[in-house]
Amino acid sequence: MINIVGLGATDKKDLTLEAVRIIKNGNRNFLRTEKHEAVQYFKDNDIEFVAFDYLYDSKDSFEKVYESIVDNLCNYEKNEDINYFVPGTPLVAEKTVTMLIDRGIDVNIVNGISFIEPVLAAVGRDAVNGLIFLDSDASKNDFVPDKDVLITQVYNNRIASDLSLNLQEVYDPTDKAFVITDAGLSTEEVHNVKIFEIPRLECYNHQSCVYIPKSNVKGLNNVLDEIEKSIDSFNVNFDEDLYEKFKEDITNLAQNINSRSEKEIEEIFIKSLYFLKLKEEEGYINFAKSIDKIYKKLDKIGLFFK
Repeated sequence: MINIVGLGATDKKDLTLEAVRIIKNGNRNFLRTEKHEAVQYFKDNDIEFVAFDYLYDSKDSFEKVYESIVDNLCNYEKNEDINYFVPGTPLVAEKTVTMLIDRGIDVNIVNGISFIEPVLAAVGRDAVNGLIFLDSDASKNDFVPDKDVLITQVYNNRIASDLSLNLQEVYDPTDKAFVITDAGLSTEEVHNVKIFEIPRLECYNHQSCVYIPKSNVKGLNNVLDEIEKSIDSFNVNFDEDLYEKFKEDITNLAQNINSRSEKEIEEIFIKSLYFLKLKEEEGYINFAKSIDKIYKKLDKIGLFFK
């Protein structure tokens, strides 16, 4: 069995009593990283541990680092019960923990204080209205502008630069961002900057993250919400005449599509969405299931380009 223990988000003062008990239980102790202030408790009490920091230097991707950590832990666990310590709490932004669970390893989860709480305190935001939680390698399609977004593992300026460019694909470059380092510690830094300024800071380390508050930029969900409101406010009912009108407009716009303006192409898109939502309102289709079916067809559509 593996005891998976959260070290909390700050230093040794925030270790839980259960974490301290397990640290002292005589099992071999393994740490995902030694770069955490609570590790001082091990040193102060002469408790031995093995940290996996060396893997971050020897592997060329986080995924390979995580796989190596999990492989090591599984090998040790075959012969004895062990302890594995991670920053924060085990089931928040800890990929190795989910990988261990997915492998079917017998685990005992011991929660700690996650870094989310001190980050929210640092930026003065309430997560009740929605908070998207992402890694720094997230795709631009993962960003949701109408929700707050917290992006972790922004270790250095190179990652910050790549992240800033991705964010600018979705947000206005002048939208606000918070860069937080060492949240909850005496060394805490909070920088309120514009998105394009994120790489210009010199504060990044293994405890840095970026917080993007809700933006005025509109996404697909906002568009769909407005379409539904429009259908309700105008009391639109789907009938044969309306169907023919949609069919004629979309067919006409689709002709010579290569020469159509951006505005006309947007018109095709919005009318297609209206058509689908109207069909859903009348009970003919389920929009979510339609999107799922479209997703499953993408590979077949991709063959068209070969």
